[in-house]
Amino acid sequence: MTLPDSFTQYTRSLMGDELYGKLLRGLADEPPVSIRINRAKCHASPDGARPVGWCTDGWYLQGRPAFTFDPLLHAGWYYVQEASSMFLHHVISQHVADASLMLDLCAAPGGKSTAALGALPDGSVLFCNEPVRQRAQILAENMQKWGRPEVVVTNSMPADYARSGLEFDVVLCDVPCSGEGMFRKDEGAIGEWSPQNVERCAALQRQIVADAWQCLRPGGLLIYSTCTFNAKENEQNVAWICSSLGAELLPVSTDAAWAITGSLSDCLAGPVYRFIPGVTTGEGLFMAVMRKRGERLSAAAPQRRRQNRQGARNRAAEYTGWIEKPEDFDFFTPADSIVAIPKRMAAHYETAARTLRIVHAGVTIGTIKGRDIIPAQSLALSAALRPGAFTRAELPYSQAIAYLRKEQLQLPEGTPRGFTLITYGGAPLGFAKNIGPRANNLYPQEWRIKSSHAPGDDSRPAVICTDMMNDGRRQ
Repeated sequence: MTLPDSFTQYTRSLMGDELYGKLLRGLADEPPVSIRINRAKCHASPDGARPVGWCTDGWYLQGRPAFTFDPLLHAGWYYVQEASSMFLHHVISQHVADASLMLDLCAAPGGKSTAALGALPDGSVLFCNEPVRQRAQILAENMQKWGRPEVVVTNSMPADYARSGLEFDVVLCDVPCSGEGMFRKDEGAIGEWSPQNVERCAALQRQIVADAWQCLRPGGLLIYSTCTFNAKENEQNVAWICSSLGAELLPVSTDAAWAITGSLSDCLAGPVYRFIPGVTTGEGLFMAVMRKRGERLSAAAPQRRRQNRQGARNRAAEYTGWIEKPEDFDFFTPADSIVAIPKRMAAHYETAARTLRIVHAGVTIGTIKGRDIIPAQSLALSAALRPGAFTRAELPYSQAIAYLRKEQLQLPEGTPRGFTLITYGGAPLGFAKNIGPRANNLYPQEWRIKSSHAPGDDSRPAVICTDMMNDGRRQ
């Protein structure tokens, strides 16, 4: 790995010879592989794995399996995430005690959003946003796989949120950055690095935070993070947030064994948290937690408007039996889809629908096609799916991979006609429609496995053993 001279000179000056030497040795090592378990779906732990100290759901694996060919990844049982980023779970667990409305402003591909869902108190609602349209689709896919209904995914600019009328208790700004912390994992980031890009990123980050600040309620939390090392995008920007916006920097309790580094710049003496390869077991990360000064009042729900949902109500008997506790949801019909929105977030959803571009929200129950309602992939993977709502077809490994490739599949003999929930190891993967001599594979085209590799029945990546799955699995 050859680093730019200007990066070497600046970073050595910032860190000092000893710490910079540790960074260089860390960058020369193989990056650790880690995953975070989705406790809403799975209570098992990976075999032979080591726990991530700052995240109760995080685990370091002994090697890097072929994750693409593990059906349980596609089922949302776990998320592949580098360990440093899981520190968000620890921050939220420590600083957010009550049900909250949270915004992850730059959320794709969804790692920190799914981590937030694992730490937020019951009754919370998460908005996750991605300004880039293609990345917003990936974000929506990952959030649907995670299966939590209390989520709204948007494809909007930070300035759109500033004027949206929504007000949040917690805002995460995991801002676009120069990516120095990813040099070990992505050498392409080295070629894109320049001092000029650092300056551009720092200015963009301040603008994003300024927009985010407008939709953070007084007393609310701002969590600022980057995956870079330099002080311009880190300590200097946090100092600007405190001096220009009036934020109060907050401490986070940590364990000395985690080997987290503090501030490296004289411009900021307060508590910030740096994860440095070669020191901490993870990639490069910077995080700071701040409070917006003012009286602490919970973010108020916006006023609701009466919505015309007659189409959804007229056919309610056909689909309300597909989800648990339908009385806890309001139902909407945008663009011939039926969407179930938890009542506690319905007002926020309606406000967002008027001011933001929604990509996904709640649970998409299905699509209306003539007289039929086609159950949606979102429903198959949702924690709101009612056990027993659909006939299940359990597939062996090779057939599960064929299903995830959206290939033709053979359902077990005796499977009734109609919509069938496809499972592997008891974990729902999606729907098929059994029409007798064949079955229509309803797996989303854009989600399919595109690799031509053909793993055998005995080659499933054993990240989590299916015989160790959640004892309370849904039937």
